[in-house]
Amino acid sequence: MKKYIVFILSSIFVSLAQAQQPVTWDDLAKVRWITGYDQDRNVYYDIPQPSQEIKDLNNKVITIQGFYVPIDSYGEYFALSLGPSSMCFFCNVGGLETVMEIRVKKGHRGLRRVEMDKYIELKGRFVLNVDSSEYLMYILEDAELVSIIK
Repeated sequence: MKKYIVFILSSIFVSLAQAQQPVTWDDLAKVRWITGYDQDRNVYYDIPQPSQEIKDLNNKVITIQGFYVPIDSYGEYFALSLGPSSMCFFCNVGGLETVMEIRVKKGHRGLRRVEMDKYIELKGRFVLNVDSSEYLMYILEDAELVSIIK
């Protein structure tokens, strides 16, 4: 009986540790920006300083809702945005904190049927990127479609 209780309790703790955490764009907006200078290129640039709350999300499984923005024609590389594509962060409506790079889970095909600017919910592992300018600041790895909301 004692072994059975220990097994149940350990299963509950493992389930809780693996549970996804819902995240909102308000959560991800908690970023402070400082100005840096690149001597080699003689340019100033903005450096993100995410809040501790955002740093604590790194490598955690999350769910997030947003607008689907396809990047490639294969449906394997796209972004999730706070606003529809007509209100993208390039259009001065928001900043880098309002868009997330999505890397689809291998073999997952659910996103191929989603139309541009549909409001969807995704699940995946959140990765914070503040070091490389080649990728967005927020990345969702092993992303899977949870639902098409509207």
